[in-house]
Amino acid sequence: MKKNVGKIDRTLRFFFGLFLVWLGLFVLNGKEGEIIGILVAMISLLPFYIAFTRSCFVFRWFKIHSLSKKECEIYGQPNSETKE
Repeated sequence: MKKNVGKIDRTLRFFFGLFLVWLGLFVLNGKEGEIIGILVAMISLLPFYIAFTRSCFVFRWFKIHSLSKKECEIYGQPNSETKE
């Protein structure tokens, strides 16, 4: 899987995931069994997954990336046609 999510983007996605967990469990009462709170907390898995794998499927569809020049040197160009 090609890396296409940069360090700043990963950090923002991680904190957005934490925010969704907090929102779902505490603000929307997911920890007390409210369905909408549980669903919001479960949606937080997506930003966490993207942050940990460093790969975003939407970025791949549009052939964009958020890697810095240095990260492109380390991981290679994310939009090249070669498979890993």
